Amino acid sequence: MDSEAITFSFGENWRSYVDTVDEGSLKRASSAIEEWLTSDQISGRTVLDIGCGSGIHSLCFHRMGAKQLVSVDVDPKSVESTRLMWNRAGSPANWHVVHGSILDDDFTAALGKAEIVYSWGVLHHTGAMWNAIDKAASRVEKGGKFLIAIYVKGPKYPEHLELKQSYNRASRLGKKLMVWQSVAKIMRDRWHMGLNPLAWNEKYDRGMDVYHDIVDWLGGLPYEVASSDEIVAFCTERGFVLEKLHELPEGGNNTYLFSLPK
Repeated sequence: MDSEAITFSFGENWRSYVDTVDEGSLKRASSAIEEWLTSDQISGRTVLDIGCGSGIHSLCFHRMGAKQLVSVDVDPKSVESTRLMWNRAGSPANWHVVHGSILDDDFTAALGKAEIVYSWGVLHHTGAMWNAIDKAASRVEKGGKFLIAIYVKGPKYPEHLELKQSYNRASRLGKKLMVWQSVAKIMRDRWHMGLNPLAWNEKYDRGMDVYHDIVDWLGGLPYEVASSDEIVAFCTERGFVLEKLHELPEGGNNTYLFSLPK
């Protein structure tokens, strides 16, 4: 990254998104998790959610029976958002929401280890992706699972990086215009496909909606990428075994499920 100031707050975007979360959102988010870990694999287990964002996935882990759950984020607004989810769950004593950085050695060590460490689409936004993956992996108990998603490396990286830098340099109005340019394109595409263009703000399988996903994509700095071969090699060197991999084109996240043998 260059020394240019980063003005994007993932947490502000998540805080806005939290107000839209309903039971349908939670059902979709739970189903997305269950594509990787079944309720039986989560129930009675300890879970660490690194970069908890809105808190929607932490709430899903709680509802799926996690024995102990720790939700961590460096952005105060994400912590606020996740605490709203914690309140929604009845402020359970076995779910802790904490503010801190996975890159902080003392903070990370104090988290202890968990049977499931989850970090979806987060570690590539730390400004030190490989260090962040290493720190997150170190929190997995022997016999545990490591579920992460990382942006895909490809030739459009410079273009994507410049887009994000341009968004963060823009005025408040400029940012809104960039978002609505993206929305207009989606509406045009829907029109050409014979779909209702006014119904553009669909909710995704992971619970996110189109509008907040656009803001997240445009603003998302820091921004790093990795190939699946690089991630698998990095984790294999640390004793992990790849169980499942779902690959997407550049601009998306590859998702990885690793296990750490006893």
